[in-house]
Amino acid sequence: MESFEHVGTPSEFARGHLFYGLIGGYDAPRAAFQYVRDYYPAYEVLFVTKGKGTFKHGSQWMEIVEGDCVIHDMRFPQAYKTEAKDPFEMYYLVFDGIDMEHFWPKLFGEQRYCIVQNLPQASEVNRQLERIMDLMKEQHPAFEMPLSAHIYQLLMEIFRKRQDLGGSWLTGQGAEPEPLQRARAFMDANYLVAPDVGQLAQIANLSLYHFIRQFKKQYGVTPKEYVLLKKVHHAKRLLISTSLSIGEISEQSGFASYNAFLHAFLKVQHDSPSDFRRSLRRF
Repeated sequence: MESFEHVGTPSEFARGHLFYGLIGGYDAPRAAFQYVRDYYPAYEVLFVTKGKGTFKHGSQWMEIVEGDCVIHDMRFPQAYKTEAKDPFEMYYLVFDGIDMEHFWPKLFGEQRYCIVQNLPQASEVNRQLERIMDLMKEQHPAFEMPLSAHIYQLLMEIFRKRQDLGGSWLTGQGAEPEPLQRARAFMDANYLVAPDVGQLAQIANLSLYHFIRQFKKQYGVTPKEYVLLKKVHHAKRLLISTSLSIGEISEQSGFASYNAFLHAFLKVQHDSPSDFRRSLRRF
């Protein structure tokens, strides 16, 4: 798909009563690309349709790949950049609404960004974004109410997926301490070999007990749970994007046995790997 962008011109009524789009489009860079902004009084949804890159909120960089959906408060510094060899393509929607500052914490709590991972190309998130782009393209006052309804439905779908994926999302709890950032970066690079928690505590230069407690406070999960989630998310991407057998995926996702893989997958996804792969056929 070629790049395009629509700039919204919401009426005074829309700004006072509705959700409304400010900028919406599709970004398909042909090479390495980076975007940086310190502040903008709105919110943004990004949905990666192909390729790879990284997203930054505050001081924290995170990998984003095909199937990832990011929603964030643009009042905080943000940036994203593509991978040079496989630059991502994505839908983006900058929006706001009269009640968003009260609506946001009901959906996402105190965190200022959320990443939902492993969404299929034909997901409801993608469909809602396509409808929103079509309405923004028309630039007609009669479409402001339908546009508001679709933005609301998009938010509800992101919230639902955030809940349904059983942990297949990341949230930010304030500034990320540098010792924890070091340990998490090591975990992100080595999760397939299940790094030892004691080693991670040494990387963070913290005692084992203090490291586990601070990690849980910052990220909402223990280091062991974080590694488990990363391994299951890795397996889900393989289930979505390859025809590898379940046994091969278990091995390539760093699990010692099929039973360990099945137990972890059921715990995170509340579904078996086979049923998860089969459910994609409905999209």
